[in-house]
Amino acid sequence: MEIKKVYGGLDPYATQRLQENQRAQQDQAVTRQNGAAEQQQSGDKVALSPEARLLGAALNAANAAPEVRAEKVRTLKEQVQSGTYKPDIKKAAANLIRDDLNLIK
Repeated sequence: MEIKKVYGGLDPYATQRLQENQRAQQDQAVTRQNGAAEQQQSGDKVALSPEARLLGAALNAANAAPEVRAEKVRTLKEQVQSGTYKPDIKKAAANLIRDDLNLIK
């Protein structure tokens, strides 16, 4: 008679090792199943935060702006650097108020 895998009486920690081995085998089986499921999927997934989406939309809008705007920005930048830029404070304040009112609506 041949006896294999004797657990119990001889080793007080045999039951604990048996349970740990069974858990490890179950974990490996689950990992293999998850790996197979991941391979069946068509590809990687990317999730963007709302802030990232907004930033991307702003970048696309800026890139789509006409080149005439770039000329205006260059002119204003030169005026600021030379100290000759004088903004219309009343117009700026009116625009700020208008924007705030649009946020409330």
